[in-house]
Amino acid sequence: MTQITEMELLQIGEQLRSEALAIAKYATCAQQSTDPKLQQIYSAAADRHRGHYETILRSVQNLAGQRQF
Repeated sequence: MTQITEMELLQIGEQLRSEALAIAKYATCAQQSTDPKLQQIYSAAADRHRGHYETILRSVQNLAGQRQF
């Protein structure tokens, strides 16, 4: 497998930050909404982004374990 470049690592870090921001924004919207349906939609969106974040993080951890950096 090819090694990951420094630029790719920077992009992965940026993607993790973007997912974390989306999680925080949707969670805040869910907490502030008074409409139960909107709360459910916002919570589902936060959960979806949390899944993205965890998937990216696991991939990076796997690469680190294989020393592909």
